[in-house]
Amino acid sequence: MLTARGEGAPSLPGPSMIEGRKQESMTKYPFKEKADEYLEVVRVTMADSSFQVLSRRFRRMERDMIQLYEAKEIKTLAPKKMDEDDVLAYLRYRKGRKVGPSDYNHDISALRQLLRYNDNNAVDRCLVRNPGMKQRAKQKRLDPLPEDTYRRILAVYRDIDQYDFRMSRAFTLVLMYIGTGARNKELRLARIGDLDTDRWEIRFEHVKGEDTYGEPRSVPVPGELQPIVLNYLVVRDAWLRSHKAQSDALFFAMNGKYSFLSGNSIRKIKRIVEDAVGETFELRDCRRAFGQIYLNKGVEVENVSVLMGHDTTKTTELYYCRKGEDRAIEAAKEVW
Repeated sequence: MLTARGEGAPSLPGPSMIEGRKQESMTKYPFKEKADEYLEVVRVTMADSSFQVLSRRFRRMERDMIQLYEAKEIKTLAPKKMDEDDVLAYLRYRKGRKVGPSDYNHDISALRQLLRYNDNNAVDRCLVRNPGMKQRAKQKRLDPLPEDTYRRILAVYRDIDQYDFRMSRAFTLVLMYIGTGARNKELRLARIGDLDTDRWEIRFEHVKGEDTYGEPRSVPVPGELQPIVLNYLVVRDAWLRSHKAQSDALFFAMNGKYSFLSGNSIRKIKRIVEDAVGETFELRDCRRAFGQIYLNKGVEVENVSVLMGHDTTKTTELYYCRKGEDRAIEAAKEVW
């Protein structure tokens, strides 16, 4: 049930509010229109999965906003015109729905982004006036892909037909995600020219926030993966020549266009490896494993953070990897 704004019964709308509602009714879905416009702008800077999550969040927020508007809890559906009281009414509504702290804070972030895009800082002003409306969400650092699983993938690779293009592509792709710590789109959109087999480095150009804050970076390819990558390159070249085709993509789609893989195709290819080793895992497990393996081998967290494309070591340690207790104990014993 919706709660009334402020104390006591809600006040009746005045002439200006009624006029505003008449004007707004001419634009049927102002919240949706502006949200769609904002999504188009940020689409190129986001991973497919993140973009889909934000799209779903805006659709749900629109339904909530319409409900609040019809109940006269907020004055407008136009992001440019929303004020602190409209934001406060929405946040109270979400708290009343007893959503989790993480989901609630993501709502705040999404609404802030959309309103700021429309030159409106109402979310920030609301939180200054009502600091208790923001919740602290404690996010747990998830476990990396176990090193035993990584070793099992390597072992199973030795038993497959390494000249089968589909199998070679699947295993090389997954092992490169583990060995380079790449985000989904970073390796998915890598070009053949981004891989330097003289220096054994791969350059990631399409990084997170590539058109705003993101910076391209180079990452070394581990020595034990280099023969696997070389074999894949041979199989890749032979497959393209047999099909009289060319492709700039390091890992291309077998769709007749030989273009870059989609996010969904990556997940399907990963499933080939999962079925072969009898385990399921996420690509982020591979990314966390990359950081954890380097930390366990003694690489400083500052360097691991740079390789992972993080601005600070705080992100690396809080969400991805941290030196284990046994390693910390060993280091302490060496100096005491």
